[in-house]
Amino acid sequence: MFPPDLERATDRLYAAFAHHRLPPGMATACDHCVDPAEVEEFLRTPLRDLAPDQLGVYLSNNGTWGDGTELPHLVPRLLEGYATGEMEHWWSPETVARRIEQRWRDWSPAERSAVEVFFRAWWRWTLASWPSTNPAWDVLEAVAELDLDVGAYLADFAKLPGEEPARHLAEVVDSWTWGGRLPEGAKPVLSRWLVGGTPAQLLWGAAVALAESPVGEELTKAAELADLLRDALAEKGV
Repeated sequence: MFPPDLERATDRLYAAFAHHRLPPGMATACDHCVDPAEVEEFLRTPLRDLAPDQLGVYLSNNGTWGDGTELPHLVPRLLEGYATGEMEHWWSPETVARRIEQRWRDWSPAERSAVEVFFRAWWRWTLASWPSTNPAWDVLEAVAELDLDVGAYLADFAKLPGEEPARHLAEVVDSWTWGGRLPEGAKPVLSRWLVGGTPAQLLWGAAVALAESPVGEELTKAAELADLLRDALAEKGV
């Protein structure tokens, strides 16, 4: 399902965290919140075989099942599940990224690097396909939650060929315009990028190239919106 670079990044993720095991505390959960039978099945299931619903129950019971020490064991399967789209009915990638960010300063450089490499490969795969498994905005939110270099991710819009990155860019511009939330540290980066004019230039270029198609119309509207957003941010002195 994944392209080769994301397959390699996934294998690296599992390898980096392979020495972690579920802590004994995961055998106990609030039995009003989680069925004890579900807990037992969760503990019996090999990591790569954990189903989306099992992971979703875990995520939904933050504070009543697990204390965060279980996360290094589970993070490869969680990230893989979001990237494949298996977790689409259970929150968003930003949810698990926020949990990772709360603890990953204590992780080893190899573990943090494996997470970063995975996100880079996941992002490029997202931009290269339309429709994608995850909206580009959702992946960008997760990247920002981890306090990674958002600018490097935004730069990929200009580096990757085809109409797909432009369509994702249109979605990102629209999400930001309509109040899309990003952590405070990422907002200035995105704002400066928009004011710099690169998004509008990319969208206008793609709109012209696809002028005779419905996609061209879609991108023209996005380019006009990017122009308006650029001017509005410039007036604010961003």
